[in-house]
Amino acid sequence: MTNSSRRWIAYAAMSAVLLGGALLITRLHPPGASSFDPDTLSSVERAQLSELALTVAEEPQGAMAEARRRVWTIVRAHGARPSDARSALEPIFLKIGHGPTLFWTDARQAVAERRPVKSEARTQWEAELMGEGWLTLAQQRRYDDFMARIARGEPIESSHGVDVALDDRMINAITDSFNEGELRRTVDELLTPPG
Repeated sequence: MTNSSRRWIAYAAMSAVLLGGALLITRLHPPGASSFDPDTLSSVERAQLSELALTVAEEPQGAMAEARRRVWTIVRAHGARPSDARSALEPIFLKIGHGPTLFWTDARQAVAERRPVKSEARTQWEAELMGEGWLTLAQQRRYDDFMARIARGEPIESSHGVDVALDDRMINAITDSFNEGELRRTVDELLTPPG
């Protein structure tokens, strides 16, 4: 057997091994498939991520840096590529982020009627997120308690640690401050890995 024949056989064998490996990798991780599956997150991790998404949806300026650091600590522990984490978590975070808008819309009605309000839209939002493991019973109860206090006209603790009694004007300003474009920008920033 000549040297060129040996080289050709070696190249053919190496090509077969590489091709077989590529086919196996493609089957295990098809092109376009995400290497990050949110279903692999523990219930504690989901609760932490949903709390962070809610926090920045309510007040992105003051909470973003710490929230983003904590999100990426969890995501990196699962070995996720940033693009995969973004594509997997973005729709979930956007859904979670609609909660404050629904809550404050209900709060506007609660103040007017002096009774706690939970709209069908917010009830459905809670049920879906709880069913998917992205909202805990403790978070739901906290929202309900917060709504009851607003309806009774009791002061509530603000994000700055000061108790504030809310009136129609304040609730309208809070409700009007939420918009889809801002939510999308907030989620985009939250899902951008910290430098």
